[in-house]
Amino acid sequence: MRFVPPLLKRGRYRVAGAAGVLLLIAGVLGLMLVRGSAATPQYRTASATLGTVRQTLSLTGNLTPVAQSNLNFQVAGTVTAIDVTVGQTVTAGQVLATVDPTSLQVALTQAQANLVAALAKQAADQSSSSSSTAAQQLATAQTSLANDQTAYADTVAVDNQTIKSDQHTIANDQATVNADNQAVAQAQQRYSNDGCSSSSSSATCQSDQQNLSAAQQQLSKDQQSLATAQAGLPTDQVRGQQSNDQAAARVAADRTALSNAESASSSASSSASQAAAAAQDGATVNQAQQAVTTAQTALTNATLTAPTGGQVAQINTAVGNIVSGAATPASSSASASSSAAQFIILSPGSFQVTSTVSDSVVSEVATGQSAVVTAAGSTNGLAATVTSVGEIATISSGVATFPVTVQITGTHPALRDGLSATVTVVVNQVVGVLTVPTSAVHTNGAASTVQVMKNGVPSTVVVTVGAADATRTQITSGLSAGDTVVIATVTSTVPSAASGNGTPRRTGGGGLTGGGGGFAVPGG
Repeated sequence: MRFVPPLLKRGRYRVAGAAGVLLLIAGVLGLMLVRGSAATPQYRTASATLGTVRQTLSLTGNLTPVAQSNLNFQVAGTVTAIDVTVGQTVTAGQVLATVDPTSLQVALTQAQANLVAALAKQAADQSSSSSSTAAQQLATAQTSLANDQTAYADTVAVDNQTIKSDQHTIANDQATVNADNQAVAQAQQRYSNDGCSSSSSSATCQSDQQNLSAAQQQLSKDQQSLATAQAGLPTDQVRGQQSNDQAAARVAADRTALSNAESASSSASSSASQAAAAAQDGATVNQAQQAVTTAQTALTNATLTAPTGGQVAQINTAVGNIVSGAATPASSSASASSSAAQFIILSPGSFQVTSTVSDSVVSEVATGQSAVVTAAGSTNGLAATVTSVGEIATISSGVATFPVTVQITGTHPALRDGLSATVTVVVNQVVGVLTVPTSAVHTNGAASTVQVMKNGVPSTVVVTVGAADATRTQITSGLSAGDTVVIATVTSTVPSAASGNGTPRRTGGGGLTGGGGGFAVPGG
């Protein structure tokens, strides 16, 4: 064992004791520092600055075409032609379909003849001054009637002769085709009796084959002639009926003119009767002119045209169908009923969204407000505008809702009718106003306050708020630009002596004041 002098032992004990005292003092000071820092609150702050507050309202709905034309014939008749197909792109004014105009043309001819007669009577009444003039007008009317009656009889006779000729031609052509069928049958029988086939090379079979081919060619030629004659008969019948109707209309007009002339000839030529006749003539001319205009419009409407350019989405009629005529030819509203529309045309790429809002917020929505529409499957918002806000509510289970329509700006051919979409409407926006973070504002009832940092100490200030969104709130009074406001009070985190492993523990009761939820800050 090594000998240690007593003095040296006592020196070592003194050094160890002094070191222990120093460590104790350092621990106490460290604990005091930790406790002091934990007792001092820390704050998250922000400055009151000029900014923009945007208040929005979220809606949902489905895309519908903005320009959808539901088209129907305005006149009754039989559809004779459809000139477009589903999916075809058409231009404004392009012909879609027509109905048979025969009866409409007859009506127009009759109306025109009545107008001519009314104008003639008016002119005659204005120029008549003696019984001799009236007698001349009566004679002229009688002559015109006789001539037109003769012309009508001639027209009917000619038209009947044309029809008979067509029928005779059809009968002769049919007889020829029947004979050709017999000739083909005989040639075929001879070809078979001679034992011929496609591989036969004998002179007899070659002759039989030539005879059979010639008979078949003649049959085909005569069948074409028969078909042409059969097709010509309906055309001649329609033309004949039109010419007969026109001739009959002239006779009717002549009879009206003759009746007028007889009335003028038998009436007195007093000034009073002339004035009454002039008034009556004017009314008759106006009525006749209106009848011509109406008949002309009806004839024009026998051809249905596209009101705007677009794509044919549906055709709900066919050639041979009888249409009754609609009160209005088209509707440009996408929400209009299209179940009975004969043609539906969509303007490609132009869409809108119709949604509803409750009665509690409908007053915040107005036509012209900007919006953003995001279609299903897309992350890109499209600029839009509120185009209508309904005035009449729909009430369900005591809850009133109002329709709101938002139209997407521009055209977007990639969109489709019926896609679901979300709409964000900007119902209020203020720009260049004093704002603070929304989490800095504390509201109790109608009063709002903000904590303002002054000399490192928060002070509660009463403020008046304006517009607010999720991040910023407008301050209209109580603060100035540059004021520092408290967003949250931050609590400290110190090591736990009980844990012995350095794991942080949360102290204090706050976390984030007004911001919801706290976060830990290591301390000690």
